Amino acid sequence: MADAGKILDRIRAHGANVMLDGPKLVIVNREKLPAGALDFIRQHGKEIAAFLGTESEFEERAAIIEFDGGLSRPAAEYLTHLLLSSAPTDISPADWTWFVGKASQVLDSVPMRSAA
Repeated sequence: MADAGKILDRIRAHGANVMLDGPKLVIVNREKLPAGALDFIRQHGKEIAAFLGTESEFEERAAIIEFDGGLSRPAAEYLTHLLLSSAPTDISPADWTWFVGKASQVLDSVPMRSAA
């Protein structure tokens, strides 16, 4: 399975981008991509779409936590990683939920508010 994050990094390094428009991938600045790139993107379209969906969800949650919760961006991203991650295999889902809840409480109580 291809690493969609690395594929997107390479696309963006050329000055192009791939975005989701509903279920379709839209390639912005496709003329900046080298020969063969469009075929490669088509071959890995499902992985890219799944990654973009996750990336979009991550950014949205981090922004909500940052602005509505008043956390700094790094703290908001840290909490978002926790919220979107699965419990490690040696930790029960109940214990993981407790841990993430406690981490949220700690981050919420520490004066790491973003400078507005």
